[in-house]
Amino acid sequence: MYSQTVAALEKFDNQHDFERMCADILFALGYKDVELIAPRGGSDGGKDITFTTESGGRGLACVTLRGDIEKKFFEDFSKRRAGEFEKYIFFCTAYLTAQQKLKFAQYVVNTLHAELVSQDIEVLRSVLDSVLPSIREQYLGIKDDKRALFESMLATARDDLQKEGQARLLLDKAHETHDLLKAEALVKQAAELLPTVRLEEYLQLGIRHAQTVIDGLPLEISGEYGQTFRVYTKDMLAPHIRSALAYLEETVLHAGLPDAEGLLYLACIYGYQKQFNEMITTIDKALTVDARIQEEFRQPRKLEILLLACGSDRSKIEQVSQKLGIPTVTKETFCSFITDFDLEGFTGYIKWIAVKRPNTPGEKDVHIINVCPPYVQYDGLVCAHSQVFETGQIEGLTTSPQFVTVETLYDVLSRSFILVYTIKREYFYL
Repeated sequence: MYSQTVAALEKFDNQHDFERMCADILFALGYKDVELIAPRGGSDGGKDITFTTESGGRGLACVTLRGDIEKKFFEDFSKRRAGEFEKYIFFCTAYLTAQQKLKFAQYVVNTLHAELVSQDIEVLRSVLDSVLPSIREQYLGIKDDKRALFESMLATARDDLQKEGQARLLLDKAHETHDLLKAEALVKQAAELLPTVRLEEYLQLGIRHAQTVIDGLPLEISGEYGQTFRVYTKDMLAPHIRSALAYLEETVLHAGLPDAEGLLYLACIYGYQKQFNEMITTIDKALTVDARIQEEFRQPRKLEILLLACGSDRSKIEQVSQKLGIPTVTKETFCSFITDFDLEGFTGYIKWIAVKRPNTPGEKDVHIINVCPPYVQYDGLVCAHSQVFETGQIEGLTTSPQFVTVETLYDVLSRSFILVYTIKREYFYL
């Protein structure tokens, strides 16, 4: 929609008058001690207007008509020191994206330990059109007869600016805390003050809850081989599952937010809940948004959770493998991987993700096969045991003798398991 105010701002080419207009806007919005640093030109050291904040602290406004907005922002704000000012306001006639606003705000919070309020061309249009028509008329030559609404609308603008500042501070605290319950409370407070952040922040909450489900909570059990494992604690994870589903379904499904990462974590939660059809549909959506997410789906704990939804159904396992670009494991590929494994500086097991075949003794579903490498002291022979993914329990694999050739081990494994994918070395100790 055409805006006379936007058109005038886009054509504005007098930096000194623009600084004066921004100073008048600050004064009209209730800031005190508003002072132009260099009203007639000359060096201002990256400082255009100083003012006193609502809390009595020092504030600085940086003003620019330049189009290379990111370069200009960092030119000015890199000159500032942490604690120098309590609040910064950035006036410009550029169109700032949501990502730019977030990037600038995070820089000011993290580097300068202060609050930033960005006033781009759309914000200026809103303020000038709604509550500051006299300033608009003075600097842009656009007359307005609706002065009767001035006081009430000005109060609204002040309130909105204050709410946004409060919301941003709440979100910063939510992002910093490791306490998810506290983070949720802070995000919900922020969303009430600034509804535009609701979807994105709920998406991030959903991802954080899903990560807790995927990583498990810190309950360690000991196996018969003297190892300890961090495993699922289902009762404790139940509220995280509910929250992950609620937040992720609301954002990436019902609101249609096109976020591949959110869809990835929603698919994992469906996998954990053994909802195969919903999981497959969500995987397809994630790959449609960004095919590169396929590699993240193949990360061990995520893939193991996806396989939970397959049970021992080979057709479902093959469907998941095909969508994620996982090749079929053959005797040749299995044996080559074991015999060619780089053992230099390596201690531990070579690991495979597998699914127990139906009608096979022992616990079903997803297992981690731990293969003792073909060390020289064992004459290149190997042995293995399996760990049940959901419980962490160890199951021995009966071979006689205990150490056998790699080929014999494959034969033993393939009778009881559907071998799916090897775990890359960088994930062994996670």
